[in-house]
Amino acid sequence: MPSLNYLVKRLFDMNYQSMFERVDSVSKKSGKSKFTTFCDMVWCGIRYGAGYVDYDVIGFYKLTSAQRKTMLTRGINNKFVKKLNEREYWHLFNNKNEFNDMFQEFLNRKYVYPISQKKEETLEFINSHELFFAKPNDGQCGKNIEKIVTKEWEEKYKENGTGEIQQAEGYQELLYHHLIENKLELLEEPVIQCDEMNRLNPSSVNTTRMVTVMNDAGEVTVLTTFLRIGNGVAHVDNFNSGGMTAKIDVETGVVVEEAVNKAGEVFEKHPLTGTSIKGFQMPFWNEAKEMVKKAAKKSTHVRYVGWDVGMSKDGPVLIEGNQFPGHDIYQVAEKLDENSIGVLPMFEKAMGAKRK
Repeated sequence: MPSLNYLVKRLFDMNYQSMFERVDSVSKKSGKSKFTTFCDMVWCGIRYGAGYVDYDVIGFYKLTSAQRKTMLTRGINNKFVKKLNEREYWHLFNNKNEFNDMFQEFLNRKYVYPISQKKEETLEFINSHELFFAKPNDGQCGKNIEKIVTKEWEEKYKENGTGEIQQAEGYQELLYHHLIENKLELLEEPVIQCDEMNRLNPSSVNTTRMVTVMNDAGEVTVLTTFLRIGNGVAHVDNFNSGGMTAKIDVETGVVVEEAVNKAGEVFEKHPLTGTSIKGFQMPFWNEAKEMVKKAAKKSTHVRYVGWDVGMSKDGPVLIEGNQFPGHDIYQVAEKLDENSIGVLPMFEKAMGAKRK
């Protein structure tokens, strides 16, 4: 059961309009009255630390009491983060520049910092790449990332070179000013995705979320793994940006279910390529597991991490790490039935925690 402090904080921070929209949505799906739904939603918040989004997305409205006890909820996830991840070290994951420097051996791509490095180094990077990604230093969920195609900027300069920037000496200057003005503090080479992943979806790098935990004895466990697939439109694969997700068997690397997006739509095949999702064999699987275990051992003060891994033509590479891993993609309502259990028992076993 969540602490009194957590419950009080939630009461003050809660978006009540959004909550009652969820009550209405769940009531329609479950066939139960809004009053019954509301009361059960509040009870699940008190008893299991489940937020109103958990109640809908994880599907608490259709779970038994025994099943509910196995679900990793917002409140419980917060406890794990607080216990295992020392806040004064969060900046190593929130700051993309610091993250890249700390985990450089696992990146396998070039990068540059336009604001903190010399201008000449940034211009050299621009000149040597036809395509790269520009990212804010503290962006989350793929937001505000720009895909930069230098040919497009060259054409833009030819058409408007004396307009936006009067003193521009070329498209490189025009682009450089754009990066600085928009606080895009990290430029990275694209990950060249391997053929197997392109067969699934070539519109974005389809990453794998691999969650690790290090217990008090320094042992690292890969807890759960999920494939995150772009929707064929956006150049990111994030669940919160329209992408879809499907569970991967940790041992074999085989996708064991259909994909689902945050709207609850289920996909047997990718809408762009027609490739079957369930049964898809992830490439470089053992190498990916070993890589995140090694990365986790470099992070002794942040011991519960969600790693985003891309499968390049040369093997697995780190995209980023999350010191506050989301919990909703592990247990999506559309995938749960009367026999399903959540991931909480597995998390507690790896952490050496005792159930209450």
